[in-house]
Amino acid sequence: MQHVLLRNPQLRGWEYGMLRALENEIVKQTNATVINIPGYDNNILLKKSAHGMRLDKVRSVLPKKTLQVDADVIWFILMGPENHVLDLFSQWDIKAKHRIVYLFDTLPPQYSLVKKLYSNDQFNIRITSFADAVPDLESITGKKWFAIEQAVPENLFAPVPLEKKVIHFSSYGRKLPAFHEVLLEFCKARNLYYDFTTHDARHPTAPEEQLYRQYAWHMSHSLFTISWPVELTNPQRAGNLHPVTCRWFEAAAAGTTVIGRKPGNELFDGMLHPELVVNIDPFAPASEITKRLESIWSAREDYFNAARKIQESNTHRWTWTNRVHRMMEIMEKSKQTNLKTVLP
Repeated sequence: MQHVLLRNPQLRGWEYGMLRALENEIVKQTNATVINIPGYDNNILLKKSAHGMRLDKVRSVLPKKTLQVDADVIWFILMGPENHVLDLFSQWDIKAKHRIVYLFDTLPPQYSLVKKLYSNDQFNIRITSFADAVPDLESITGKKWFAIEQAVPENLFAPVPLEKKVIHFSSYGRKLPAFHEVLLEFCKARNLYYDFTTHDARHPTAPEEQLYRQYAWHMSHSLFTISWPVELTNPQRAGNLHPVTCRWFEAAAAGTTVIGRKPGNELFDGMLHPELVVNIDPFAPASEITKRLESIWSAREDYFNAARKIQESNTHRWTWTNRVHRMMEIMEKSKQTNLKTVLP
């Protein structure tokens, strides 16, 4: 079968590194031809009418550009529905029997856009990374959805020996300000290095894959990394969901000890490991947080050994290689059973 991967080259920033990693694994396994989705002629109008913007209704009346795709299978990978651009093109979905879309993020604030974009049959295999979102997605779209969790590229988040973990603590992504300040002071008082995100992704000066590779090095060389669930750092965005995002898989694959609180998702332990996260109360008084950090730091060698043992036993389950295999199984099953896209 002829596979085609539709890639949006306009997506820039380190957060898209994981998206490119999945795209690359699809190409590796299927020998897919990559087609870069062309830009739109009127970029100013397109920017003002982006999904979720005030003028987004204008998109429906913009003249569609022709994008002919000669393939049996089309793959389209999105961080979220906001990145969807195929509504500006026609004819791309005419020939391919299997049209697969994978969304990293399908959170309640995105549901109205999900309903708008995926209640039709342009994509006949719809996949989200959030298993607990599936009932909601099926309800709002009236279509079948599958869940395949996020992952990491094979060998990118490579574990390193204890003596090479030159970053004592790290924190990448959203922080809890009070806890962050306590950890800053804790590290300063003990001459420890605390590495954390100090910039946004709006003005990247390097390709997203290179940014992701550098991030992977930092994660692998962290002894401890801080991670909080989305429902704690941004409860409004999480809504009723408990997302398991890439950060957990990246730390686990790197053999890095995670400090924080795991998502309240009953599937988390099975996806990763019951003892992956060293729990700490971010809302405790500063003195108690400091005491807990001191205890964790004193036992750093034990924590390193435990994290490495978890990594060695489970890393084969956490790769995009595994996830693409499972997506292919869904496609094969749909061929064999003539899978219906409309729910009964």
